[in-house]
Amino acid sequence: MRRRIGEILVGGKAVSAELRDRAIAQQARLRGRFCTNLLELGGIREDLLLRGLAVQHGVATCSPADLVEIRPDILRLVPGKLAGSLFVIPFRRLGRNLSIAMRDPKDLPALDEISFLTGLAISPFVALDLRVQVALAKHYGATVDPRYPELAAKIDAGGGMVAVAAPKTPKPFLRTSSAVLRPLSPDAAAPAPRPAPEPVREEAPAPSPPVPPARPDAVEPPAPPRVPNAPVVEIELGEHEERNLRSAAEASTAPDESTSAVGGEETSPLVEEEAPADLLASLSRAESRDDIAAAVLREASRLLQRAALFIAQADRVIGWAAVPEPPDGLRSFSVAFSEPSLFASLRNTDGFYVGPCPDLPGNRRVLEALGGAFPAVIAAVPVTLKGKSVLFLVGQVRPGEAPPKAMELKRLGALTAIALEILLLKNRLRSL
Repeated sequence: MRRRIGEILVGGKAVSAELRDRAIAQQARLRGRFCTNLLELGGIREDLLLRGLAVQHGVATCSPADLVEIRPDILRLVPGKLAGSLFVIPFRRLGRNLSIAMRDPKDLPALDEISFLTGLAISPFVALDLRVQVALAKHYGATVDPRYPELAAKIDAGGGMVAVAAPKTPKPFLRTSSAVLRPLSPDAAAPAPRPAPEPVREEAPAPSPPVPPARPDAVEPPAPPRVPNAPVVEIELGEHEERNLRSAAEASTAPDESTSAVGGEETSPLVEEEAPADLLASLSRAESRDDIAAAVLREASRLLQRAALFIAQADRVIGWAAVPEPPDGLRSFSVAFSEPSLFASLRNTDGFYVGPCPDLPGNRRVLEALGGAFPAVIAAVPVTLKGKSVLFLVGQVRPGEAPPKAMELKRLGALTAIALEILLLKNRLRSL
């Protein structure tokens, strides 16, 4: 049974249970989807909410930038009336593969209908309902509730979230001689000085000096209480996979530690670990692609039970190398991008996947090629050069262990891409 997005966000400490309940109550009054109501209340960034949806559906995300400019020939593949009824936006085409932004990427009848209409393989991407609505209005001229473009404008103006008004600072108070507090308005006139008391005349050599009048500025109002600024926590995209969110919810933090955990990783302060020295040394000495593969898989075996590198070709993915080496080898493995799989979802993106292996024929074949069995928890990250996926690193998590951190996976993919670029430059220099 699919987990609710509110449960995922609260479990990962992305929002409080109180804010989730407020969003549910507003949804009952104003209708619309839960995420729309949650964004309207403020307190959560759009990209963080989008990552929660990726965890819920197990697919890659479609960012708002992907829906701003779309080629007309791609939009014509799906008629406006059908796009509006299914709440889908075609935004990218690579060969025979069409990428579709959907608010519900598990809507299989909608995917089948678009695939039958276009004759293309469909890769679903999850998008926020409000961004789909705004895109329908912009690219297809659809009539949508003004609520959605207004909310999108507020989010864009607020840097990714609806700005929440700061709490009102209480007015300063002036303490009087009777110890009663009365509010002092900023534009109020200064209080009149009290009259000086009459000097007391007694039989004495000299009269007592008169008591000087009280100065109105002698009493200073107490400073208004300071409202501490909430710490700003930067959440890196890709740190909200389901297992990490679950581990963050179960983890306990010592009372004297002021860290904020989201997705199982400390984010305040955010300290990036250095790459292992032996990995950097091996990659810097690499003289061939096989040397790079050996170094990357050696590091991957530290993080995963099984790991493999797959080569991305024009229309398919083929096996390259693995640790441990599968019984039947990996060179004979091949899966087309037109077949639904993790490869099709992550192709030409900077995303990644960590979680239960989606039950698709292509993914089952990947597990078999690794020497594993379904079901399993897997990790996958594309290796991208100049915006194009050239390799995929896929592995199986050890049973009973937490999956690797997102930062480790992304770093390993980035180092692999850098090593490949350096190798290409070396080969060019040698050919001169």
